[in-house]
Amino acid sequence: MTFVAVIAVFVLVQFWGSAEAFHHDGWFRKWLKLTRTWFSGAGLQVIAQVFLPVLALWLILTLLKTSWVSLYFLVSIPLLLYSLGRGNYTEWLEGYCEAYHRNDNEVACDYAARLGVDVEACEDWPTLHEQVLQRAGYLGFERWFAAIFWFVILGAVGAVLYRLASLARNAQGQSDEVKSLCARLCWLLEWPVVRLLGLSFALAGNFVGCIGRWKDCLLAVDMSTEQVMETCVHGSLNVNSREITSEGITEQEVEALIPLLSRSLILWLCVLAVFSIL
Repeated sequence: MTFVAVIAVFVLVQFWGSAEAFHHDGWFRKWLKLTRTWFSGAGLQVIAQVFLPVLALWLILTLLKTSWVSLYFLVSIPLLLYSLGRGNYTEWLEGYCEAYHRNDNEVACDYAARLGVDVEACEDWPTLHEQVLQRAGYLGFERWFAAIFWFVILGAVGAVLYRLASLARNAQGQSDEVKSLCARLCWLLEWPVVRLLGLSFALAGNFVGCIGRWKDCLLAVDMSTEQVMETCVHGSLNVNSREITSEGITEQEVEALIPLLSRSLILWLCVLAVFSIL
């Protein structure tokens, strides 16, 4: 049923263009405010903000699974849709590339800012391309792959756990200590996923260029998820350190990112299908 649920979500997102209709986070923002009022310690706030809703969800899903399996399956689909990344990622990245080709600096910078790039710190196009590639790579990772991985491992509870941790990390009004703990939690949840995705990049992109970089990141505990993603993306798109230093990242690498992510996602679905059959 896990494979069927993932396929159903994939088809729905392809049909609708995004899962934005399921991304209603108003309840969670209200919950964050309540927990900041009830608890003073950062650790207690993180436990209340992230783990208490997940615990409640786990209890409800456990009851459904034991008494009404079909309803449990139907509920899992909207929960996975809710757990996918926020924002219209594809539109932003494609809009950035189109604006660059038109030499429309203002629109390109607007799309880059939507992706989370510090536009003011970018002095030229190669620098902006590099920052866009780095940020878009991470957003592509957390949009689909992290949620799917934990959905497969722990069910809908795992996918929602990751999404709530990510939302708590990025929420406004959080103290620096709470944000740091949430970021650490996200890093732990992302650690195995990004390395599995890096291997997928080697299979879906330039194997020789990626596999060596992937091995360097495999057991690293001092690298952020963005750094691992950037390293593997550069290798799979055949961007080496010399090219980055002398020429910089070009729009070709940025444009190749979405096809790379799409091929990797299809690869994951195929592997999941094989495991489901076995």
